[in-house]
Amino acid sequence: MALMDKLLVANRGEIALRIIRSAKLLGIRTVAIYTESEKEAGYVQLADEKVSLGSNDLNATFLNIEKIIQIALSTGSSAIHPGYGFLSENPDFALACQANRLIFVGPEPEVLRLMGNKQDARNLASSLGIPVVSGFKTENLSALSDQSIDFPVLIKASFGGGGKGMKIVENLNDLMVQVPRSSRIALQYFGNGELFIEQYIRNARHVEVQIIGDQFGHLIHLYERECSIQRNHQKIIEEAPALFLAPELREKLLSDAVKIGQAVGYSGAGTVEFLVDDAGNHFFMEMNPRIQVEHAVTEQITGIDIVGEQLKIASGNPLSYTQAQVATNGHAIELRVYAEDPVREFCPSSQPLLSVNLPSHPGIRIEADLMNKHQITNDYDPLLIKLIANGRDRKSVISLLRENIRNLDVIGPETNIRYLEKILSHDQYQQDHYSVEFCKNHHTELIRYAENKTESSLLPYLLALAITKTYLQNDSLPVSDPWNYTGYWRVSAPAIPVSVDDKQHKVFLTRRAGSAASFSLNGIVTEFTTENRSGNCMDITINRVTQQFQYHISTNGDIRISRQNIQHLISFPGLLKNYAETGTPFARGVTDQSAEITSHLFGKILEIYVKENQFIKKGDPLLVIESMKTENHILSHKDARVKTIAVKVGAQVTDRMPLLILED
Repeated sequence: MALMDKLLVANRGEIALRIIRSAKLLGIRTVAIYTESEKEAGYVQLADEKVSLGSNDLNATFLNIEKIIQIALSTGSSAIHPGYGFLSENPDFALACQANRLIFVGPEPEVLRLMGNKQDARNLASSLGIPVVSGFKTENLSALSDQSIDFPVLIKASFGGGGKGMKIVENLNDLMVQVPRSSRIALQYFGNGELFIEQYIRNARHVEVQIIGDQFGHLIHLYERECSIQRNHQKIIEEAPALFLAPELREKLLSDAVKIGQAVGYSGAGTVEFLVDDAGNHFFMEMNPRIQVEHAVTEQITGIDIVGEQLKIASGNPLSYTQAQVATNGHAIELRVYAEDPVREFCPSSQPLLSVNLPSHPGIRIEADLMNKHQITNDYDPLLIKLIANGRDRKSVISLLRENIRNLDVIGPETNIRYLEKILSHDQYQQDHYSVEFCKNHHTELIRYAENKTESSLLPYLLALAITKTYLQNDSLPVSDPWNYTGYWRVSAPAIPVSVDDKQHKVFLTRRAGSAASFSLNGIVTEFTTENRSGNCMDITINRVTQQFQYHISTNGDIRISRQNIQHLISFPGLLKNYAETGTPFARGVTDQSAEITSHLFGKILEIYVKENQFIKKGDPLLVIESMKTENHILSHKDARVKTIAVKVGAQVTDRMPLLILED
């Protein structure tokens, strides 16, 4: 049977780019939809046609069913692929596609409705003899008491995943407080605030099975994935296969996943998720009736293009593979790089992306849609890059990832890269001895490693790079004040004030002879040589030791440097500035002496916990800012009295905007 002729991709970013690539391989024309802030995005440029959604919020753009349907019809599209998130699990969207004779790339609306109702999905699994995690809907909450709930429990969004709105609670009071908060997040991100509460199993491992079925009753599995490395219920490392599974348990999980898919006549790609406790018992959790963020690790070990299969099946073609033809080869691991600051409770980092050094290796696959100067916006999840590695075994893949992530070097937003580095190097992870509570159990050591620190041994290299790019090379930005330009004609050694990560230094240029240059700091003379590499990359040699740095020169002359995923900011206070760099400067946060609490992200005030003149303790919650679909709790950094509250609930805030003023 012929394939669909034109596909509208109802998503953005890396998953839209991923779908368009597979469509092009199959000869299917594509239509991208975008908001004005992303009109230069890679997925928009790759598509055959593109249509703007305007500049409004999510409800008026990627969650607007009527608008998306009309664009599909006006462009002559015959199908819509929803990707993941947004409308991918919305049965009303699938129905609207059917009503307008558009192919919805996914399961039937009734399957979406069934799997979106977590209680009904559990009832189905239980009727098939599959163990389930017990749970109930929040609408029954008022009739419950401490005695009728076996705490701890887990609050989950009924119509979505990704950890959005998910929260573990230990008692009834906390449950009553958290339910409206989780419902608000679910409503904003998934368009439906319905929640489900399930029993929380401690020290479990999270395993999911990829299934795929056609419209002729054929359904197969593509084996399993291990997704237990999670931070705040958000998967950050996934791998395939799950090596800890005993052969009998693996077969049981695969069989149960296929059984559920067959029971609902599943068509398309989907994922059945299980928990495995420390005794080896498995429990059905839910089914995600869509493509998953982590589908790439399954593609790497099976060699099957899952998105391509989705498009073929939606066009009315049978599966390209039988179960006997599906085999795994080697191991694959995916790292999710987020624009978030681990040191600040993982709050989203909204700095514009200025530069990124992506690794190039035959065993590394990159899924990302990155634009320089692109501002990370409040409307979307802060996922920046998916780094996928595959190899002959788990040990070699971990080694490959550790080698390549070390030099990823993102300049602009803070990221969780060093946090991921520390996980990869941890003994328990390397020995495959961990659970979904790994990140919580090792929080302190993971955060400590993620902190950005300027080592004294690194300072001469940073100064050498800054001096080279600002004073000694003709290709640097012009200096606005000629009296601050040293050149080589000064008789006396000029003093140059340099700020490195907000710490002031006085540097003297001493000489430049041949290819070498030197400077003096605190009476110590340092001689160095530099070598430019491709892109904004430089090798600096001091005392025969060479180190490599990624850098970005702002329009105001500031230099942002990244080395092994630690960012540094260098400025020259003595130079006149041209104009400000796009976006905002690096946020440094409050100190113990600060009276003013300022925002370090873009977002909206959801709650304010304190009142003026209230006395507070260090660590007390002050307010909540929603940013990038995440609630960020701002805590007090000291004992104080609340002198002034500068914002109101519902207010939009930006980086470094004043929030509160405290008084000792």
